[in-house]
Amino acid sequence: MNSSNSPAPLRPGRNQSPPRGTVPIRAFVFDTYGTVCDFFQPMKRALTALAERQQVERDCATLAVAWRNAYMKSVGRHVREGLPFRPLFDIQREDLAELLARHFPQALSAAELDDMTATWRRLDPWPDAVPGLSALKAYALVAPLSNGNFDDMAALARHAGLPWDVILGSSLARQYKPHADVYLHAARALNLQPAQCCMVAAHQFDLHFAAGHGMQTAFVMRPLEFGGPIRPAVLEPDVDYSYAAEMHAEEDWTYVATDILHLAAQHAAAVASTTR
Repeated sequence: MNSSNSPAPLRPGRNQSPPRGTVPIRAFVFDTYGTVCDFFQPMKRALTALAERQQVERDCATLAVAWRNAYMKSVGRHVREGLPFRPLFDIQREDLAELLARHFPQALSAAELDDMTATWRRLDPWPDAVPGLSALKAYALVAPLSNGNFDDMAALARHAGLPWDVILGSSLARQYKPHADVYLHAARALNLQPAQCCMVAAHQFDLHFAAGHGMQTAFVMRPLEFGGPIRPAVLEPDVDYSYAAEMHAEEDWTYVATDILHLAAQHAAAVASTTR
C-alpha cells in the first residue's frame, strides 16, 4: 500500500455505498474532532484563560472556531497541493501561533505554545460518545478515521475514555482527509472491503468522499459543535458556513442520527430485522 504525495482533487466521486441493509457493517470508523469530541468549548476555555492572563478582552468563541477552521484549511492545502506528510501537531501549532500573533499582544513561550496546542488532545467527549461507541462495539469494530495522528488519537482516547478497538486514519495513510488513501487504507488494514465499513461524521464532506469510495455512511448531528450557529437547509451562494453546524442531510446516507447512541439503536434494530 504505497501512499502518493501527488495532488488530489478536493471533489468526491459519485455515491457508491451499497444499498441500505445489503452489506453487514463490520467496522464503524469515526471523524473525531467535532463528531466524537467537542472542540469548541475546550478551545474557547483555553483562549479565554489566555485573554485573562494577558488582561485583554477578546471574542474567544470566534477565535476558537477560527483556530479549528485554520486547521481544516491547512490539511486541505496539504492534500490539494500534494505536500509531504507532516505531524498534525506541528500544523495545529503553526495555525495557533499565527492566530495568537494577530489577536494577542504578548507572544507565548515555546512550552506555552506546545501546551496550548495540546488542547486538541484534551477535548471533551460529547455525552453520548462513550456509551454510544460501547454500544456499537457489540456489533462491529470502532475506530477513529481522523486527521489526528496516532499520538494525537492515543492521547485523546486516554483523556476522554474513548473505547477504540484500533486507531486508523492519517498516520496509517500518511495523508490527510479527504485523500483517498485515508479511507481505503483503513478498510485494507482491517482486511475489509470499503462497503463493510461505515464512515461516521458530523461533517458531510467526509461522508461524500467516503461514499465515493464505496463506504457506508452515518450522518450524526452536532448542533452545538460551533457553539450554536446552524447551517440553513438551503445554502446561499458565496456565504461562508464554516462556522455553523450541519443539521440537514444532504444525501440519502445509510444512517442519519441525532447522536451516536441513536446511531447504535438504529443499527441494532437493522441487525435484528435481518436476523428474524
